[in-house]
Amino acid sequence: MNKQNELRVEQQKIKERVEKFDRFVRENEVKRQRALVKFQNERKQQEIREQELAVLQEKYQKLEKRQLKLINKIEDNRKFERYIQQVVDILPEGYLELSDNMMKGVISRYNTLEQANASLLQELMQKDDSIDKAQQDLAELNKSKTDEVLGYNSTIAALHTKLERCYQMTHKKEEKTVRQKIHHRNQCQLYGQLELAIKNIVDMKCRAVKLKPGQPPHSLIEKLSIIEAYLLERESVYKMSQEATTPASSPGPA
Repeated sequence: MNKQNELRVEQQKIKERVEKFDRFVRENEVKRQRALVKFQNERKQQEIREQELAVLQEKYQKLEKRQLKLINKIEDNRKFERYIQQVVDILPEGYLELSDNMMKGVISRYNTLEQANASLLQELMQKDDSIDKAQQDLAELNKSKTDEVLGYNSTIAALHTKLERCYQMTHKKEEKTVRQKIHHRNQCQLYGQLELAIKNIVDMKCRAVKLKPGQPPHSLIEKLSIIEAYLLERESVYKMSQEATTPASSPGPA
């Protein structure tokens, strides 16, 4: 009986030891996981800090370079400061308003003059643009007027050619008119001569035709008719004379 109790007690102790060891293992595992998570977080934080440090170092280097440039620029601008100081020293009295810093006064005066110069340059450029625009308009106007003059010259040349043709046609018509007048005058002279000849023929050869009292003179047609009648009569008389002489002069039958 005692052995069983002792065995149960021993088993209970072993069980408690196992449970205690198991708790110890679990606690250690939890601690290990916590430590691992903490390590990982700290590592990430370290990486972030290293990245931030790299960025800061890069910014620092840039700032150092900028500072060096500014220092060099300041040293380079010392000559301008000395030059402005020399300008201040040689300025006449009263040229600038009294101020605590004469160099700022000179710079302000320079800025004013620079702005005035820029304004004048801009105005000059605008005037140049206006002059260029005016010259372009003038060139276009000259071209337009030149084309217009060329058109007028072409029209004048065409009209001159037409006028020359009109002169030639007029000259030809005048020559034709003169020839027609000469021809008409010759025809009139010929007509007068013919009329006079007809009258003479009528007066000399046709005296048998007498005008009755109050009868108007014979017209040209009537005179020609009288001459025709006279000629027909003379032809008839000639034929009768020929007929009368022909049998007597003809030979007898054999």
